[in-house]
Amino acid sequence: MLRLPLKTPFNAPLLFSFLEGRALAGLEAVGGSRYRRRLGPDAWLEARVEGDSLNVSVPPHLSRRTDEIVKRLTGLFDLDVDPGTIDSHLARHPALARRVQAAPGIRVPGTWDPFEGAVRAILGQQVSVARATTLAGLLSDRFGDGGFPDAPTLAEVDVAEIGLPRMRGRAVSAVAARVAREGVDWLEDGERLRAGLLEIPGIGPWTAEYAAMRIARDPDAFPDTDWGVVKALGVKGAAAREWAEPLRPWRAYAVMHLWRKE
Repeated sequence: MLRLPLKTPFNAPLLFSFLEGRALAGLEAVGGSRYRRRLGPDAWLEARVEGDSLNVSVPPHLSRRTDEIVKRLTGLFDLDVDPGTIDSHLARHPALARRVQAAPGIRVPGTWDPFEGAVRAILGQQVSVARATTLAGLLSDRFGDGGFPDAPTLAEVDVAEIGLPRMRGRAVSAVAARVAREGVDWLEDGERLRAGLLEIPGIGPWTAEYAAMRIARDPDAFPDTDWGVVKALGVKGAAAREWAEPLRPWRAYAVMHLWRKE
């Protein structure tokens, strides 16, 4: 059993609700304050919030992967941030103070795997969360061989077969081809990620900013045309960025507040 300390406040209900709505059947299971991830045939990791720690059960034969697993969970659950500093800063914004008071300790959920996260961000362009999750499941079923498809595979197949627009399918394959050549380091750096995604036809600014939030862990990422952000603010683009300017360098956390249903 691994015990990873949680800096409080830690808003577990919102984080787990976010992850549950995007969980991939057969690969992930989320409920209550428990997250499970399949790491191989009949091998599941389980992470549970209990008190002020994240308690993690790892199959014994995977104990050699402990450092990797801790790194992945730290990003997924956003464990390294100081929630008090973030909440204090965001609460200074008159339009956000009430939201912060109502939901302290909000985290920005990360992704288990950078490549998987990038692909799923592309699948999520201009569709609902439910549809994006369905597409990710179809992709895994069609090309995954029991897990999420790897980069060499998606670089070579016609991803649009699962029901994507042709250009979006080619965009997934382009990201896969670069990851197959170079690895995932470029996905974990906010500026390199943005530049790399935006040079691919079919990938727009929303995808780049959303990916920067969740994959590169950029605390200041701000998808200013996101439907949820626009709905909450009543403005988008430059006007949304002007509204959010005082929230730097924590705009990604402001987005999580704007996405929360009041």
